[in-house]
Amino acid sequence: MDFKKLFRKDEKAVSPVIGVILMVAITVILAAAIGSSVFSKGTAESAPQANFNIKAGEVGSDAGASKITIEHLGGDDVHFEVPSGGTSATKIVAAVNGVAYTIDAADASNELGTMKVGDTKTLTLNGKDSSSTPVTGPTVTAGTTTVNIKFIDVQTNQLIADKNVRF
Repeated sequence: MDFKKLFRKDEKAVSPVIGVILMVAITVILAAAIGSSVFSKGTAESAPQANFNIKAGEVGSDAGASKITIEHLGGDDVHFEVPSGGTSATKIVAAVNGVAYTIDAADASNELGTMKVGDTKTLTLNGKDSSSTPVTGPTVTAGTTTVNIKFIDVQTNQLIADKNVRF
């Protein structure tokens, strides 16, 4: 067999084509590795998942005085207490006619603490609590007022519960 006829001087080798294919493959692999490391954030924190029954409690004789009853029906424990040197783990926002009030569930008058499944607690929205401490919140009139109650996890700023309560 004559090898001189098989290989002519003017024919090009395949090495440039293989080189281009290898460079494209390396670029794609590097892009995937860099993209996965840049866009991976680990596990995101999530708010506690819980189901609450929120009912209108008593409407006091003082103008606008009101309380709600909160029952934890299921899910994660929800922490309303203030960790040492921090702020409350869960914020309660009560809104009437577009005016929102932040209710301090961790103060001495309410003391919701940590609510676990089966717990039922009372929260003063407005008026005087059991220790005669004034609580400023939405003004409520029996039979005519609907208050929107939201529980918001402070750390993640995610909604835990959102209920409308009719007094």
